[in-house]
Amino acid sequence: MDPSSLIIGAFLVGLGFLTGLSGALIPGPLFAFVISDTLKKGALSGPLAIIGHVSVECPIIIALVVLGLGVKNYFSQFESWIYLIGGIALIIMALSLIREAKAVGTRSSRGEKISTEMSGMKYKYNSTIFGGFVLTAFNPSFIPWWMAIGYPILLTGFEWLALTGIILVTIGHFLSDFAWYSFVSLSFSKGKKFFVGRRYELAMLAIAIVMTVLGTVFFITGCLSLSTLTVVVS
Repeated sequence: MDPSSLIIGAFLVGLGFLTGLSGALIPGPLFAFVISDTLKKGALSGPLAIIGHVSVECPIIIALVVLGLGVKNYFSQFESWIYLIGGIALIIMALSLIREAKAVGTRSSRGEKISTEMSGMKYKYNSTIFGGFVLTAFNPSFIPWWMAIGYPILLTGFEWLALTGIILVTIGHFLSDFAWYSFVSLSFSKGKKFFVGRRYELAMLAIAIVMTVLGTVFFITGCLSLSTLTVVVS
């Protein structure tokens, strides 16, 4: 292979990686989910959640390549419902975390032993993958990010190395997601012994509050968008 092509290929992977971090580093629903899931299951939560995340990204990338920015027209038809469903999903998850946190707090106050090492075998890891899928599919900022930032990067890859360039940029993007969330999950897993008893309860409540706020904002935005759309149609 031509050395110049190797350099361009490495550049495109790096470009996909760095731009991918611009989205991954922004705290959001997926970030909060990975932290809470890690405290229950361990360091595998991060990469497993990203498997669910990537399973949503793949068809979006294909749609962007095939349809171009015209995919925005398709997204706008479902934007209100994505906000609504995403908001409801976040609030339900937040309530689940609050219930779990209170249960842990109750056991702790009764003096019952709480294991500092929660065995991953008692949990179903497929729920982690599903959580990554849901919190990506119903994240209202997901498709706009791909249209505003992701699509131009894919186009850059195509201009340099055609279809190979798109694949390399995509690989770089996926690597950034796996690297960041693996780091987050590993970090919180190492500190899992700190998050037990009352500390675990407070950590879960803090994450639940963040999810509730985001869910409420998403839900209200969806309702306003849907009411506006109804007025325009009528």
